[in-house]
Amino acid sequence: MDAKKIDFRALEEQRTQALRKELQTRLRSRQAGKDSTLRREVLSRVVDARYEEADLVLDEFVSLKRMYAAFINRGTPHVQHAKDLINAIRLKRDFPNLSQLPMTKQQEILDHAVSHFEELKMTLKMIEHISREEIVRDLRSTVWVIRCMVYSLAAIVAVAFLLDFNHGLREICWRMFNDYTNKLFELLSRHL
Repeated sequence: MDAKKIDFRALEEQRTQALRKELQTRLRSRQAGKDSTLRREVLSRVVDARYEEADLVLDEFVSLKRMYAAFINRGTPHVQHAKDLINAIRLKRDFPNLSQLPMTKQQEILDHAVSHFEELKMTLKMIEHISREEIVRDLRSTVWVIRCMVYSLAAIVAVAFLLDFNHGLREICWRMFNDYTNKLFELLSRHL
């Protein structure tokens, strides 16, 4: 009789592990982004169930962008939403007694986790986009300031050159006028 006993707990645990493995495979297939981008870094950690590391990557990204005040204002709500989505994926993946639920309910929970993952991907893309926008805006304003400084400096140098040239030219013209009038006077005095 003991040989025919079935360990239902072990079967449930195996089923839970199989569901988690299936979810991980589905998430990995949906992972996107170039290497070393925020999206790739966070999504790879979520796929591997390293949620705290994913949160830390987001926090580190925000701390690197602290110099852009507009990014903090615009990006913080998206970062918080991304953290909420990471937490939602974790809760769906670690749903208690998942294997005891009917198959349709299990599939529904897994589908919700995948939809959260897709939403997380879009949110991370939005964070990257906001970051790029703010960097470009900062570069444009920096270029504008430098261009204004160069134009101002060029105008100052041109005015100084003209003033110096004008002063020097006036003196040269006055000397030439004096020379020619003296020569003309000498020439007239010789002939008269």
